[in-house]
Amino acid sequence: MIQTITQRVILFLIVFSTSLLQAQSETHAKISQTALDDAKQEISRALEAGEIEGGMLLVHVAGEQVLLEIKGQHDPVDQLQFKEDSLLRIYSMTKPITSVTAMTLWEQGKFKLDDPVSKYIPAFVDTKVGVVQGGKLSRMDLVRPVTIRDLLSHTSGYSYSPAAGTPLGKEYHARGVFYSHQGMYPPKMNIQRAANALAEIPLHHQPGERWTYGLSVDIIGALIEIWSGEPLQKYMNRAVLKPLGMKDTSFDIPKSKLDRLVSCLTWEGDRQVVIDKWNESEYRRGFEFHGGGSGLVSTIGDYSRFSRMLANWGEFEKARILERETLEQMFTNQVRPDGGRSFGLGFEVETVKVGQQILGSYGWGGYANTEFRVIPEAGVSMVFMRQTVPSTHRMSRKLFGILKAGLSYN
Repeated sequence: MIQTITQRVILFLIVFSTSLLQAQSETHAKISQTALDDAKQEISRALEAGEIEGGMLLVHVAGEQVLLEIKGQHDPVDQLQFKEDSLLRIYSMTKPITSVTAMTLWEQGKFKLDDPVSKYIPAFVDTKVGVVQGGKLSRMDLVRPVTIRDLLSHTSGYSYSPAAGTPLGKEYHARGVFYSHQGMYPPKMNIQRAANALAEIPLHHQPGERWTYGLSVDIIGALIEIWSGEPLQKYMNRAVLKPLGMKDTSFDIPKSKLDRLVSCLTWEGDRQVVIDKWNESEYRRGFEFHGGGSGLVSTIGDYSRFSRMLANWGEFEKARILERETLEQMFTNQVRPDGGRSFGLGFEVETVKVGQQILGSYGWGGYANTEFRVIPEAGVSMVFMRQTVPSTHRMSRKLFGILKAGLSYN
């Protein structure tokens, strides 16, 4: 009799659990067809109006592709079209990949977020804060050391090199830590040398004081090499890119893929011109600087695989890259309320209203107007790519706004 009752209880629990799982699986996010159509129409409108050279938009919900739109030319002279397998410069969209790569090592216990950078790169013991008064630069001691958390959240005090003639700009340029060709080509050195050079450059402010965008994640790239004992590209491949099937994402382009590199444009007055031609670009030869903050080329499909992993809390096609708890920490704002921006460990932190719920939205963009956003609680991944510098992100923000407005739960 007791055994029968026990069996019935077990059966009830199994049935209840199965019903609960089915109910949960039937409750999912959805982007309306109207929003999807409006996004496609907006790309066509902007292209016809001459606002963009073209663009690619890829959207997934709960792992299912709901939109892929590819329009326009990346080279108006050669009349070359954007294609699904086009290789694009993703610039600062390298940063989220590097940040995830670093956190795989954090999960292995290789470092703690509040470790001082000087624990791993001794040159940072002597880092100072720069104070500019009357056009002259003086140095003052740090209130506390720069930490790994500071680097991942862009609160370290490092910027991208200011104008060469400014007091702080002279510090960056004197050491060669600056981007050339209108900000498109990286410093002419390896990442370890760059990290040691940055340790000599005064910070713009005390660590943790506020958000300042710059070369922080490039130092993370150097640290990944120290923690893993491997070159950044090799460990990134092993820990993130290969498990996700991101076969077209790399710092150096294989010869067999060079014809897939696109041209990059810029504005001259009211017209776009080629600034970095596909068959002449320095990207074809590669750079010694494999920085964690930029430098990768990728395809929209490859980056979508990374984005979908984030939207699924660290897992993609049975590959577990990070634990959910790790991503939840990365998606948590690390910047002081008066620090100028909400930013986590590698991602901008925003919110979106879906019905009566406020959900988290995370992502980042690149210098050539690439951008992505994920809404993990809704299983949404959105990636937009084009190739015009400098970045404004007007197009991607407009498209993401249209798509978010069409988001609902069934």
